[in-house]
Amino acid sequence: MSATLATASATCHLSNQPGRALITLRGQHLVTDSPPTLGGPNEAINPVEMLLSALAGCAVFVCEKAAREIGIALESVSVTASGEFDPRGVCGEAFDPRFQAFRVRVALKGPDAAQCEALIQAFKARCPVYTTLSRAAPVEVTVE
Repeated sequence: MSATLATASATCHLSNQPGRALITLRGQHLVTDSPPTLGGPNEAINPVEMLLSALAGCAVFVCEKAAREIGIALESVSVTASGEFDPRGVCGEAFDPRFQAFRVRVALKGPDAAQCEALIQAFKARCPVYTTLSRAAPVEVTVE
């Protein structure tokens, strides 16, 4: 029996303000701005920040679910995702605009060291954002 794949989609269209767009996902709406270097107002989150927040959010939820499944008492989990890219490429200069590397810092409260490792392994194996990005650029994961 083959599994049915889940489909995720987002729609984005320009607003009436230069450098600002509206994203629609499952009936929800989100404003995104481009940075000043691209002519945007930089008042809302930008697409690069959304990518990093997707990585951090997915890590939090996978750790939370895995902890429940394994029976780990997880008091809190906080994830910070960051990465480096050359913004000159986005602005039309001859530079590769891809992220060169990602860093994920996971702060877990409650689990012991072995349980932390189990949660990190679950994150690395189960998070669709991590598994996609880790094939595109190196992802350094640290636990606090």
